[in-house]
Amino acid sequence: MIPYNKVARVFEEQASDISFFENSEVLSIKSNLENIFENNGKQLIFLVGEPGVGKSAFLNNFDSIFEHQYDVIKFDMPFFEPVDFIKTLILKSHEHIRDFHLEGLIAQVIEIYKDANYVILMDEAQLLSKQMIEVIRILADSKAFWFVLAMHKHESKKILEAPQFATRPHKVLELGVLQPHEYESFIYAELAKVQKEYFAKELSSKYLKKIYKLTEGNFRNLKKFLFHLFLLLHYAHEHKKTKYQKLSTCLITMAAIDGGILDA
Repeated sequence: MIPYNKVARVFEEQASDISFFENSEVLSIKSNLENIFENNGKQLIFLVGEPGVGKSAFLNNFDSIFEHQYDVIKFDMPFFEPVDFIKTLILKSHEHIRDFHLEGLIAQVIEIYKDANYVILMDEAQLLSKQMIEVIRILADSKAFWFVLAMHKHESKKILEAPQFATRPHKVLELGVLQPHEYESFIYAELAKVQKEYFAKELSSKYLKKIYKLTEGNFRNLKKFLFHLFLLLHYAHEHKKTKYQKLSTCLITMAAIDGGILDA
């Protein structure tokens, strides 16, 4: 029998073996992006959403979502200077850097990529400096790249209103929350990997509405909740706490409190 602490690890935030879940929101974003790529010129695309809805996961799985149709360059955290950013793009093309001044570097990178079909993905784009925003504006105007910039919804308004972006062609796509029936599908698929799918059935039939209300359709909160739920079950079995060895409303509330989803 697989211990519950190992089941909990399936839902850890950085669990490498957790499946990417293509929910209805992901499929909608995919469809919109495909339409933009096929019918619009290269431009800026902003992927916005509340923290935890899956923007980073979408970017991390961009290649597989689009079946490797596009050449992709991904940056996880935009903590870099414009010169370093341009140098990175040049080196990724296996070209030698010919100039060490920003203007020369920009000219070289545009020359290299102008006839290619590259998509630059940037996560946490709300952290971009003003200097980086200006460089991205220049590269977007050159039509050398597509840019997909992922950022928190509540921080996106200021960036989108910046003159560099507001007056230029761009698209804004919002990634929303999971639906209740998608909770059931995700939980079942992940628990089936560790032969615990019967828990998914019990959660669905008795407690799904409560779990959904607690986690508000947020994918990160759902995983956090499930992680703490199975840790509690593990603790209860290890310490012979009979009252907490089965799923219950009390146990679900405790898991939400432990995960910081619900205030005590």
